[in-house]
Amino acid sequence: MQLVVGVDSSTQSCKVEIREALSGKLISFGVSPHETTFPPQSEQDPEMWWRSFQVAFDDASSSPAVDKSLIAAISVAAQCHGMVTLDEYLNVIRPAKLWNDTQSASQSDDLLSRYGREYFINQVGSLIGPSFTVTKIAWLKENEPENFEKMKKVCLPHDFLTARLSNRLVTDRAGASCTGYFSVKEGEWIFEILDGIDNDKDWPNVLPEVLDLEEVKLQIASEVANKLGLKKDVLVGPGTGDQMSSSLGLGAREGDFVFSIGTSSVVFTVANDIRIDKSGVANLMADASGKYLAITVGLNGTKVTDWAAEIMNCSLEEIGNLALEADIDDLSPVVSAYFDGERTPNLPYATGTIAGLNSMTGRSGFARSIFDGVLLPLVKNYQFLEHLVKKPQGRIILTGGASKSLAYRQILADLLQREVHVLDVNESSARGACIQAAAISLGKKVSQVVEEWQPEVVQVVSPRKTLDLQNYFNRYKECSAWRGLDRDPERART
Repeated sequence: MQLVVGVDSSTQSCKVEIREALSGKLISFGVSPHETTFPPQSEQDPEMWWRSFQVAFDDASSSPAVDKSLIAAISVAAQCHGMVTLDEYLNVIRPAKLWNDTQSASQSDDLLSRYGREYFINQVGSLIGPSFTVTKIAWLKENEPENFEKMKKVCLPHDFLTARLSNRLVTDRAGASCTGYFSVKEGEWIFEILDGIDNDKDWPNVLPEVLDLEEVKLQIASEVANKLGLKKDVLVGPGTGDQMSSSLGLGAREGDFVFSIGTSSVVFTVANDIRIDKSGVANLMADASGKYLAITVGLNGTKVTDWAAEIMNCSLEEIGNLALEADIDDLSPVVSAYFDGERTPNLPYATGTIAGLNSMTGRSGFARSIFDGVLLPLVKNYQFLEHLVKKPQGRIILTGGASKSLAYRQILADLLQREVHVLDVNESSARGACIQAAAISLGKKVSQVVEEWQPEVVQVVSPRKTLDLQNYFNRYKECSAWRGLDRDPERART
């Protein structure tokens, strides 16, 4: 029996799953927290990720059910977009700027002004914003020229952890498509954009090698194998981004729509072929199985309901129960939950807004407005994606921290007026990383393992009643468009 290891290094923690390679059965799980970080300056030390991984792996592998000699492969999924700067020996130069760091908003504007919106949409597949790695590289050149000069390698978070495991700097096409300088259509780096930032850098040698999906090129470094107690022939996968790995772990098929709500709030759907969004609202990215993802990403997820529970002095279950008691009517308050800026729409300096408060607003009505403040922009993005893809009739799948909340499940079904599926998957990104590891260890295609490991449906949540929500959606649209008290751009960049 072969075992495989899947790693999910997220903004909040590192999670490690160990599964049987053939059946996908979960054998053990480990977790280690990361230091918290918030926009506009959102940074973490990559060495912390590596230490956290080792703790989480030790936690998982210490289970009596785990025989380390049976571990055949390991693969890493991690938060997308972040900028990891390394010297020629793969040592960290400065803390990594994360996906939700918005300090590069002005550099994003400069790049869009220089090349034009259509250039990025057509060449990259996405209209870039401050989250994209390319804007952070431009920020580094402008704000920390000494560190830019020291930078001999630049990569994504999952690339860094894969390099620590294998002593090789590689990436995959899905992760590469998060950078803003990779062509989803052509499957190759776009050096023209990077040369525009600095034409003296040897960019072909600065960037990681892009590996194919099931390419078996990496083996665990001997010193790492010794440290982790693994055999010297353990294979290491190319890794991928967290949402791409989540898609694998959930077994998402063409036409399914995944609402992944945790620290961030993501809606994506799997597409078998390229269909670029000319408006720039949605990002088209490669997935980790040879297909594509049409995706929208928000910065504000369950932390908004965490905040509300704290100020209302109640538990998450209590605020959820309050929200479920409230009906939507013309007196319902509306919340735009852009607490830390927003990515879709691109509003890096935005703050939250609440409108429509009146003497009839009670605790339940306020609680409901908070949940809707998280979900309404996702519903709007889903409606946009639904018209962008060819086959939108699949399942609605809810995952992430919100999937554990009865209120999030039910309110999402009510707002969509569609059934919401919850799957027997606790950690979709770690499970997806296990799938990639299983594919390389068994010599199978990733897509084949995805089908063999299809998870069970544990709950289908139906709308409680038929609702006409157009007026409520219009009120939310008006509230979310107000920019009266956004952060000052100059102060936000410092």
